[in-house]
Amino acid sequence: MTAPLSFLSEALTVKAVEDGRVAVTVLLPPDLVTDYCRFLESLASFFHNVDRKSSFQLAQARAESLTLQADLDNINAVYRSRLVVLFDTLTAQGCERKEAVKRVAAQLRSESHPWCCVDLVRSELVAAGRGGRSGRPRQVVP
Repeated sequence: MTAPLSFLSEALTVKAVEDGRVAVTVLLPPDLVTDYCRFLESLASFFHNVDRKSSFQLAQARAESLTLQADLDNINAVYRSRLVVLFDTLTAQGCERKEAVKRVAAQLRSESHPWCCVDLVRSELVAAGRGGRSGRPRQVVP
């Protein structure tokens, strides 16, 4: 039995040519030429199909990503508008900013909302233009 690597070293010749490419010469017995050509054809077809499928999947993934991003933006906008409405309602009733943020977070927590943390509520209110700096309550001057 012949080891596969020794067969390859005897049957293949690799030579460098211009432009960084290589020329590969394969020495085959005459009765294996047809099988070898079929093998190369199937291998080329395989890689063509893999390349085409991966290009299609990449395009599909990009389209899904854009759809998901639009959905995420919409969810974030709804969340932010809900926070603003709750916050504005509480501050209109006379609550101070710090207490209003805590109450908004408590309202979300009572509904088991995933974004109910006081820090998230505060930073979203700041991003929505509801004053203060994230992490620090606004100081009221009498």
